[in-house]
Amino acid sequence: MFEYLKKRDILLTLTKYEFKQRYRGTILGVAWSLAEPLLLAFILYVIFGKLLQSKYTVLYLVIGIFFHRYFALGTSIGLNAITAKTHLVTKTTVPREVLPLSTTLAYGLSSFIEMIILLPGIIYFGGDVRFFYFLVLLHPIYVLLLYGLNLILSSLNVYFRDLNEIWGVVTQLMFFLLPIIYSIEIIPKGFLEIYMLNPLVKLLTAYRDVMIYGKIPEVYDLGYVTFTTLILLTMGYVIFKRLERGFVERL
Repeated sequence: MFEYLKKRDILLTLTKYEFKQRYRGTILGVAWSLAEPLLLAFILYVIFGKLLQSKYTVLYLVIGIFFHRYFALGTSIGLNAITAKTHLVTKTTVPREVLPLSTTLAYGLSSFIEMIILLPGIIYFGGDVRFFYFLVLLHPIYVLLLYGLNLILSSLNVYFRDLNEIWGVVTQLMFFLLPIIYSIEIIPKGFLEIYMLNPLVKLLTAYRDVMIYGKIPEVYDLGYVTFTTLILLTMGYVIFKRLERGFVERL
């Protein structure tokens, strides 16, 4: 299982290509990827600032928006990892699992760089960043979680092209299912346990802990997210390998 990870040269080449494509045609590069979510954070702060009622409201919104941004972009592009590279699937021996992986890694690297660039601003607005280095642990877990999801999405998309439109709705819905413009405290107690089953909720909470509140993430939460990620990776790999048999015919 996952023997294709030994093809590091191919993976590195494709990841570099995807990363360059992320900023292709832009003069300011990463700056553009920061401008949009920061503007959104400002708008949401004006509209929902009183709802959060915290001295960290700006940072709370910014971290949530950037967190969701990787989910939305990473999966939307990863979903097309196979269908957008037909020539690599039908005319080369490149392990097909590498295609969604390279996309997930490229956008994961981009997301990590954005988080690092936010550091001075977090400090300026009073965030406690003493445990910021925990991001080196949290972000790879996030990347692997999305890779497991992209294995499923990219293989299903070969058979069901409407998945692009459906997933666009899902990513928008996830913006409101995650505690981005509201705090977890407003979730009714009767639904809280179900709500917390979403590993992205626990992971976002951990991001805020290390980037704003100066707290070490809960061990149970990290264990739960890690376990969920491993389950998703395994499921993704199994589904991908089964559906892979019909890729050439469908493409």
